[in-house]
Amino acid sequence: MPFDPTKPANNSPASSAEMRSQLTSLNADIQQRATINDLNNAIANALAQTSNNSNSVGTLSQGADGSYNQSQMQDVLNKLDELINALRR
Repeated sequence: MPFDPTKPANNSPASSAEMRSQLTSLNADIQQRATINDLNNAIANALAQTSNNSNSVGTLSQGADGSYNQSQMQDVLNKLDELINALRR
């Protein structure tokens, strides 16, 4: 029997069977709920997966040029776009 918040009715005589049923229903409901450990584990697992979004983005593998190099700058912009797109997945 599910928990019924209307029982026992106001000013009704106390019934041990009815109260026991209500308490048993509440206990069953509490036992089915997630615990703090369940929630912490779910959050930890979700956070562990977020780094995987960027695993496909490789490094530039080049040093910085001492002067403005249009080709190198374009490589940086392309890599930044690649990273942003990977993180949006």
